[in-house]
Amino acid sequence: MFDIGNSGLQAAKHAISTTGHNIANVNTKGYSRQSIDQASAPPVSTGKRAIGTGVRIEGVSRTNDEYLQRRIEKEQKNFGSAEERHTYLGQTEQIFNESNSDGINRLATQFFNEFRKLSAEPENKAIRAAVREASKRLVGDIRRVNGELNEVQNNIDFRLEGYVTEINGLAKEIQNLNTLIDKATLGGGSAPDLLDKREEALTRLGEMVDISVAKNETNQVTITVGGRMAIVTGNSVTELEVRRDPADLKNGKREGLVAVWTNDAIPINVTKHIKGGRVQALVEVRDVDIKRAKDQINDVAYALTNHVNTIHRNGFGINNQTGLNFFKPVSDFDSAAEQIKLADEIETDIMNIATAKAPDSPGDSRVAIGISQLSTQTGLLEKSDRTIGDMYSQMIGELGTKAAAAERGLIFQKDILTQLDNFRESISGVNLDEETSNLVRFQHAYSANANVLRVADEVLDSVFQAFR
Repeated sequence: MFDIGNSGLQAAKHAISTTGHNIANVNTKGYSRQSIDQASAPPVSTGKRAIGTGVRIEGVSRTNDEYLQRRIEKEQKNFGSAEERHTYLGQTEQIFNESNSDGINRLATQFFNEFRKLSAEPENKAIRAAVREASKRLVGDIRRVNGELNEVQNNIDFRLEGYVTEINGLAKEIQNLNTLIDKATLGGGSAPDLLDKREEALTRLGEMVDISVAKNETNQVTITVGGRMAIVTGNSVTELEVRRDPADLKNGKREGLVAVWTNDAIPINVTKHIKGGRVQALVEVRDVDIKRAKDQINDVAYALTNHVNTIHRNGFGINNQTGLNFFKPVSDFDSAAEQIKLADEIETDIMNIATAKAPDSPGDSRVAIGISQLSTQTGLLEKSDRTIGDMYSQMIGELGTKAAAAERGLIFQKDILTQLDNFRESISGVNLDEETSNLVRFQHAYSANANVLRVADEVLDSVFQAFR
């Protein structure tokens, strides 16, 4: 009787403690409700009868849906990707925002319009000055846009460096939890709180980069990034690092962009193998979306420089100067937007602006007309049959479409995560009303088992009294 009462008392005490632990963690992110696993103790046989010996505690289990947890990890990865795309595509779109000020499209229109005005009055110094000013403003905005696109790419690189540091920290945390869980479960024990912490770390890691998780017979996990590189294997960790890649002219990548490598004896570039999460989204925005915008800006600068210069070199200024470039020649396509600049001869003397097709022809404006007509001419751009203005408008439209799609994707992923979190809470979360009810039930069980001990004590005392 003493053993039975004591076993019940201990079981009720542990149940009360576990219920209190649940209540204390009601607001802990990633916490799974715990419960005591109880079973009747082996009976004692006395002849033909078997007498029970009370209750035993087999362990503490956590209420968790493994499939739902994997779904949350997957959608968390998609959410991280959508959030990064929304952030940086939004920043890129703002660079081209022409709603509150002049942008490249308006400045290009002004540039060509000033040449049209000059064709009507080629000797007018005020109009010549206006042509130079419109040209400087257009060149300045092209260089501004290119510089700000580079700045966004640099910001993405800094963000990638931070995420790689965070990935390494999470990998070490998971490796440490693997060790602790292995020790805690040795001999049939349980570690529900450690398992919750590991699941939370896996979710955060999966938000950064796509991972594959495999468990062995000792409940340790192996984590593979991009389906290629194992960064956690039981109790060992392979860290990642960032490196500045050399220029890749074939793919149009400028020098110094960050790539993700493994930090081991034989380093592996895993950047292109990462297919999801925040890291992949950042790399895609940097190397695809922003690169395309930069290519199109370079295309505009390259076409504008070469075609204006070609016409201008064949013309004559008021002072009969000829063979002069209007813009400084650019050396290559990939840096045209960075290099575009007004030629020194035009910068210093507006009379060098060519308008005539022949010398000593102050009223001749055929060169000015030829430059102004470039605004409506197609085929100037590489691999495009559009005008310069149409191509630029198309580029802004593409960026706007991508930014809007990223915003819709982010809202969609938030809704999915909210639904999944609600499902998880309904299964694994702590319900205060239920836990309060359990607390009362286990309290009564504790009191009842205490009464068993009291009765056993009284019975034993009666036996002692009989022999006094």
